[in-house]
Parts: sequence; C-alpha cells; structure tokens
Amino acid sequence: MTEILLVNSPIKDPYTLYRRHRSGPPLGLAYIAAVLLENGFSVSAVDMNVPFIDFEYVRKKIEREEPIIVGISACTEAYSNALRIAKIAKEVNSEIVTVVGGPHVTFTPIDTLRNKEIDIVVRGEGEITMLELANHFIKGTPPIEKIRGISYKAEGDIIYTNPDRPFIHDLDRLPFPARHLFPLRFYQFPGNISTSRGCPYNCIFCSASAMWGRKYRTRTPKNVIKEIIYLVEKYGIRSFTFVDDTFTVSRRRTYEICELIKALTPDIKWQCSTRVDTVTEGTLSEMKNAGCYAITLGVESGSLRILNEIRKGITLDQVRRDVRYAVKLALEVYCSFMLPHPGDTIETVKETKDFMKELVQLGAMVTLAFTVPYPGTYLYNNAEALGIRILSKNWDDFTATKPIISTKHLSVTQIKNLYKEIVSDMYDFMPRNLKP
Repeated sequence: MTEILLVNSPIKDPYTLYRRHRSGPPLGLAYIAAVLLENGFSVSAVDMNVPFIDFEYVRKKIEREEPIIVGISACTEAYSNALRIAKIAKEVNSEIVTVVGGPHVTFTPIDTLRNKEIDIVVRGEGEITMLELANHFIKGTPPIEKIRGISYKAEGDIIYTNPDRPFIHDLDRLPFPARHLFPLRFYQFPGNISTSRGCPYNCIFCSASAMWGRKYRTRTPKNVIKEIIYLVEKYGIRSFTFVDDTFTVSRRRTYEICELIKALTPDIKWQCSTRVDTVTEGTLSEMKNAGCYAITLGVESGSLRILNEIRKGITLDQVRRDVRYAVKLALEVYCSFMLPHPGDTIETVKETKDFMKELVQLGAMVTLAFTVPYPGTYLYNNAEALGIRILSKNWDDFTATKPIISTKHLSVTQIKNLYKEIVSDMYDFMPRNLKP
C-alpha cells in the first residue's frame, strides 16, 4: 500500500506533449514527494507526459497501491485530463481523497471544486500544504480548517476557501526533488534544477508573479552547487538546465554560482533562460567560463510600442546587444517571440518578422508561438479591456500551437496567415545549417 500517489497530468496536444516529455521530470511534484518522504510518508509518482503511460496504467496503479490520497498536478492544457485522473481514482475507491494543484487551479479553485471528482484544491506552493494534508488525512491532525492555501468541499458540497499560505522564504530548507520516483532515462534534460521562485517583473502574459509572488526568493549558491554535486555523483548527470524564469535576476548571485561551478571536477555544462536587461558582456563571459553553453531570451515582439504595452520592460537595442555578446562568446542564443499581442497590427507584426530576421543574421536562433491567455495573467483577467476575444472555453485548446485569441486589430484568420507567413519567410531566411 502507498499512502500518497502523485500524478503529473498529461496534455493532449501531440506537439506540445512531445516537447514536454522530452524536457525533464516534473520538479513541482518531485519537491512535494521529497517533503512527504522526509516526513515518513510512503509516496509513489507517475508522470503521464512520459511515453507509454496511459490512463489504464494509472487505474491499475491505483488499484494495486490503494493510496489514501491521489495528488494531481495540472497546467491549463492538462486540466481536463486531471479531472479524468481524479474520476478514475474515485471509480477505484470513492474514499480516496483527490487533491489537485498547479497554476491553473490556483486561479480557478471554485470552478475546479464544482467537479464532483475533486475534493481539495491546493493554491500556490504545494510542499507544506500537501504535508499538512497528509498529516490531516493519515494522522488526524491538523484540522482541515487550519490548513492554509487550500479550497475544499465539505458538508454537502459546500466550498470553503482557507487563507493563503505564505510563500516559503528559505528555499534551502527544502530537500532536493525526489527524482528517483521518475524515469530519468526518458527525459532529454534529467538534470533540471530550480534555483529561485518568484518574479519581480510584470509582463501581462505571464502568471509567474501571481503564482510564486513578486518577491524574488533564491536558494543560496552553496545549496545549488550541493544539488549539482549530488546529481553528478548519484546519476552521472553532467548537463543541467536551470529552469528559473530569469536565472540572472541577481548578477552577484550569478557570479557566485559560476565561481562555485568552475571549482567542480569533472566539468559540467548548463543552460538557462534570462532577460536582456539582467546581463552584461561580463556576466555572459563569466557564465561561459563556468560551462554555460546556451541561453534563451524572452523577446516576445519586434515592436518597441508592443513591448511597452505588454510591460516587458526591455528595448530592441538591449536584445541586439546581448545577442551580439552571446554570439561573440560562442554561446547558443535562442530568442522567443509570441503572436499576437493585444495591440498588434499588421504593421507591428511585420516589425517582429523583420526583427527576427535581423537576430538570425546576428547569429541567434528564433522561435514563434501563439499567445495564450492563461488564468492568473493580466491578459486573461482583463481580456475585454484589452480588446481581445478568447476563442474557446475548452482548456485543451490553451496551447501555444494554435491561435486562441483574436484582437481588436487582427482576426483569427489574419493571425493564422501572419503566423504562416513568418514561419515560411524564416525558413527561407535561416542559414542552411540551422534547418531541420
């Protein structure tokens, strides 16, 4: 018997699923599992974004392990499948407590609890909340009304919402993620590491600050290096991905991590995502010397007006500058863009296309995705005021692989055509050695 089964809900879109299962193990669930294991609970886990794992597999695992709690993690595009997993759990045993967490349900707890198969929603960070839920249902304490950060049903399906849980200030107190519960051989980047939480920026399309807080909370450099050494020694991993939204918010901390990495034997390599206004040539040089081989820059648009409207807080010249720095240092540099933004016009989209071409000429690689108004974002909460229309109420459609909004200036047909035009032009424009 397993006391707690944790399940990472799968997404339906085949292209996104392919990318997702090749990335890395689900750190959110792995952190929760580690905290539960540290406190003496028996835990197993399933990542349904891994190939060959289907709903029948999950059903049989629930039947075999007879968990008391089934905890499910779901992003927006995996939400409907999270409900399906919870339904399976209830079909196997109606007494199983179904708990769902993740960014989607954090911002839609009441709607989520209207589904009869869901008992509890965990809002925000889940480690301490899940520990207290495990203590409540397995050990009888604390009382559920005292558990912060949850919404739940009780007494004839009445929905209760407890106060928010404060964010974890000292991230070093968390044990390393329980990666051993996941099939690391299936992941392209099994060495994914989170070194911080929270986002001090205010982009209208991102829910990170609402989910993790505006205060930027970090693990100490020594704690990060300790995890790297553990992964090298335990699993032989030599390549790492820092999954922070912006790894280089603190340049001083970045330098400290780099200095500690350079002292490691054997050498390792790593990549990260960052913002153009948080690095300098010196920062990138230090990162390169410490084994960094690739960076991803969120650019989003080639129109300065649009960048200002979406509160990105960067300039095109900053992008050009950092791409030049990265290429000079022989770093792989990826620039990501989105389409459409609320204020986009045919003219601003052309600016984006031209800027993408310019960055390719400088030596960068570029990607383009459709903008998604995820719950919790300013974009979603203020759609009408921004003049956008959300084209589907089906959460399965909330992927970056197809248009989900139209804007005050662009119809969905225009958006599709503009996307095809950019992709076609970029394919013809790319250097031969970058084409698939």
